[in-house]
Amino acid sequence: MPSSTPSYDAFFARFLDQLVGVDPAVVRIHYEPGKNDVSAERTLLQVEADARLARQKNLKIQAQLTDFAQAHLHDEVSDELLRKLHNIEHVESTLFNLQPAFYAILDLLSSKAVTINKLDSYISKVDWLTEDLLRLVNQPQYRNRTASAGLIKDIKVALRLFGIETLQQVIPVYAFKRMLPHSTEPFSGLKTRIWQHALAVAIAARTLADLENSHGFSAFCVGLFQSLGYIVVTRCYLRTYQQQKQKQILNAQAMRDSGIIETLDKLMPDASFLSESMAEFAAELNADVTSRWQLDVQPLYQTLDQMSEGLGFNDNSPLTKIALQAQTYVQWQSLKRAKLINNEESLRWLAAAQLTNEKMALLAQTNLSRLNIEI
Repeated sequence: MPSSTPSYDAFFARFLDQLVGVDPAVVRIHYEPGKNDVSAERTLLQVEADARLARQKNLKIQAQLTDFAQAHLHDEVSDELLRKLHNIEHVESTLFNLQPAFYAILDLLSSKAVTINKLDSYISKVDWLTEDLLRLVNQPQYRNRTASAGLIKDIKVALRLFGIETLQQVIPVYAFKRMLPHSTEPFSGLKTRIWQHALAVAIAARTLADLENSHGFSAFCVGLFQSLGYIVVTRCYLRTYQQQKQKQILNAQAMRDSGIIETLDKLMPDASFLSESMAEFAAELNADVTSRWQLDVQPLYQTLDQMSEGLGFNDNSPLTKIALQAQTYVQWQSLKRAKLINNEESLRWLAAAQLTNEKMALLAQTNLSRLNIEI
């Protein structure tokens, strides 16, 4: 997104907070104050007042201990997370292995000379993709449209039924879904929100590209994988947090400090810390990970790399502009639904991405929540 937009960082931070599920009422990372009411509903006997004061002091001390423990833990997490996210081999190991033949498939789908026969020779080498495509073609809503009476077991038959245009949607989507974390607890719904955001940006990018009669499949892939960094950061943060927490618990056990052990045991990963980590690392990770795919035809890495540089909007390539417009629209739509952006801010943000009334109208009437798959 253009760095020339003065308030873009603030808008983007709001979007990430909403994506992760940051509670705006909670102090970022620290304990939430103000829950203990010190006022009395009636005049207390002195002994009752003394007892209540003692409890309040204890709660305050416990809150301060929790605050300190969480802050100290995140100091350790920050250092380790930085180390891990700058180690591309480690980053890759946290993601589902798509297999080398898959990247050749992305290139083939980008080629004007792509055929089903060429795709079959590569897809047959990718077990997970073959299984996913056969499972899809044999779903009841599609089986009624095929001539075969039994289940389709031949991947080449399935590919012919799908056709190139459908495969250009389905194959990248199945790859992205494979890389989603199995669980994002304690951030309930984060996995689903990342998926919904990625799909919406992908569909929006393809829609805008089709409007200009260019880059349709490439725009779809860029729109989809621009959320890959969110997956990487989430996976690494949750694992690192649990590892560092366990390390500190073991240290406290060695010192026989039951108070610290009890405090640490109750701590949970922090939503605001994850949101800020996404803002810092996600865009660069999108480029770093996809650069390892060594694509020859599909300009995925080049576009994601340009998006991570934060250039002024007009300094970007045509494909990057399309991806930024799709990303901006979907993020704006998300903030608008949540009433986290006002009209003046909306106009400024959308204008910075040069989203015209025509493009806005087109995206408004496009279903960004599901693929249009025909067999």
